[in-house]
Amino acid sequence: MALEDDAGPGLWAGTRTEEVGLDTGQDYGIATSRTFALAAYLDRWSGCAHHALAASDSEPLTLTALLHLAGPEDRLRWREADLGYAEPRGASWLRAAIAARYHRLEADDVLVSAGAQEAVTSVLSALLGPADHAVVVVPIYQPSELVVTRLCAADGIALHPDRNWKLDLNRLAAAIRPNTRLVLMNFPNSPTAAGLDLTTLDGLIELCRRHGLWLVNDEVYRQTELDQERAVPPVVDLYERGISINGLSKGFGLPGLRVGWAACRDRGLLDRILAAKNLLSSCLAVPSQILAHVALRAEPRLTGRARGIGHSNHRRLRTLLDRYPDLFDPDEPTNLAFACPRFRGREGATTFARTLASEDGVLVLPSTLWHSALASIPTDRLRLGLGRVGSSAALGILADHLLRRAGR
Repeated sequence: MALEDDAGPGLWAGTRTEEVGLDTGQDYGIATSRTFALAAYLDRWSGCAHHALAASDSEPLTLTALLHLAGPEDRLRWREADLGYAEPRGASWLRAAIAARYHRLEADDVLVSAGAQEAVTSVLSALLGPADHAVVVVPIYQPSELVVTRLCAADGIALHPDRNWKLDLNRLAAAIRPNTRLVLMNFPNSPTAAGLDLTTLDGLIELCRRHGLWLVNDEVYRQTELDQERAVPPVVDLYERGISINGLSKGFGLPGLRVGWAACRDRGLLDRILAAKNLLSSCLAVPSQILAHVALRAEPRLTGRARGIGHSNHRRLRTLLDRYPDLFDPDEPTNLAFACPRFRGREGATTFARTLASEDGVLVLPSTLWHSALASIPTDRLRLGLGRVGSSAALGILADHLLRRAGR
């Protein structure tokens, strides 16, 4: 969600503005600390790059294929649905299906939104004001950071690239102020694919509990995490002030439905989140809600399909990167939607990505697009999306490009 830059200067208190590690000319698209760099980059390059290795969602499902999975109840809802305004919180039967994915929740602990980013924006708007302070774990989806820094002062805690992107709890604790209100994070993380281990998450929750902080986690990549059995639980299940954000865009392959949600045990706060959401959209479309219910009922089939594609593409990527140890660090997959290898080429990751797009029409994303005004982010990574069927062909073109490059 790209946000217009209409905030007053007071909303930027406590942030550090830095030069983005991107050329600001037309070759890259303009990117500053107050614009959505990823959207600008896609706008610049998507028209000439026809082989996508940039997407982080799974292979999209067709409407016909999804409707084929509907049970009798949802088929009846579909036939009888009208296109009027729907319940602002989301239909009770959809919220109940979402709540069933958690261990402690009921339908009234869930608020449905038009995509996960609307949920993030609404949560942050309900919790933060000009007198507050927030801690943001970076890298993170840039619009989420922009929402925070337009609402209050903030500090960023960067994941450590040389320690498997580990979160340093000591540094996070040192950033907490008397007016700190929340910690915002995205685990499993994009673009790094890093996850949290249970020991670190328990320590983070204890830290938040001790200071009375809300812990907001964007969990949209839970369904594409490599080892589902070892994945940590959603924060809303572990912590009374935990808020879990999720949706159907990534692991389900349904970004076009625009279905997301916020899960929270504090129903009074959910009322405030709803008030904030109502300034963005009045409700989610009824057809999207019905289709979302179908998808949740068919979750094993949809996510299993997506995981199979991700596994296959990761194997092909690993074989390719192993041929060029001077250019790439080995990639050990931790998330099946994408990989984030270090690029060691002399020209740098951003120039390599631009050359690949212009010469061969393959779109990959340099890590500079996750630039943060709050902390330094490595600029030598490439995020490669691996959840699409077409990623296999794109990897073949990338292999040809690297072979030609080696012969120059």
